[in-house]
Amino acid sequence: MAALLGALVGAAVTRGLSPEAVDAWGWRIPFLIGLLIGPVGLYIRRYVEEPEEFVQVRRTRTVKPRLVPALRAHLRELWVCLGIGAAGTSSFYVILLYMPTFASTQLHLPLDQAFLAQSLALACMISIIPFSGALSDRVGRKPIFVSALTCYIAVAYPLFAWVQAAPSFGRLAAVQIVFCSLIGIIYGPMATALSEQFPVGVRSTCLSVGYNLPVLIFGGFAQFFVTLLIQVTGSPIAPAFYLMFGSALGLLACLSMREHMQRPNLVQPVAQTIPAE
Repeated sequence: MAALLGALVGAAVTRGLSPEAVDAWGWRIPFLIGLLIGPVGLYIRRYVEEPEEFVQVRRTRTVKPRLVPALRAHLRELWVCLGIGAAGTSSFYVILLYMPTFASTQLHLPLDQAFLAQSLALACMISIIPFSGALSDRVGRKPIFVSALTCYIAVAYPLFAWVQAAPSFGRLAAVQIVFCSLIGIIYGPMATALSEQFPVGVRSTCLSVGYNLPVLIFGGFAQFFVTLLIQVTGSPIAPAFYLMFGSALGLLACLSMREHMQRPNLVQPVAQTIPAE
């Protein structure tokens, strides 16, 4: 929803102002609006309630976990987190952040159309995420990841080639909707699946490294890698290769993933009934 609001603000600014005004001062408007999230974040951080299992660990733990031993003890889970995080992050930063730039510089479409197409696609993604998460509670996290990532690898290049062959708002919107729908399927179980990989006592320690590292590498440098690929290959649809590479890492990580849907510290205890004598 945050990405959708950002896309709508981008569409409003680029449609309501001339390109000269956007370059001169209009680009500051989204940043000023973004400052409003600061007080909200501080409020949430101050008043959010911790889950009961975390409170119990905090009360009973006498020694805080150390970073290196905690990571060494969960190398397999760490790899799963890194791989799936790379797949989700590369998709997010290319499809949701870089795509308006791609539409403007490579497809030569107006920025307001790029943001509008992105807004439509994000609305689809938002509607898909809860259903994907609920489905993963029934069939498991791994089948959802494997199915979505396999489709992602299969359609990435054809979709980029299709929109590049005849750039238009309709084709861009269709491509964005397909990509964002697949991202929504991945994001549905993603937060829960990554958290489930680590026990409560070291979850924040391991997850902070396992998730933020791929965000740093595959997200922070996404536009650099994509631009470099376009320059080296000479192909304007080279971003597809970056998406396929990130998705392949996620698919390989899924093969090492263990399901933890019924782990006691992740689900509410079920009341037991004592049969009558």
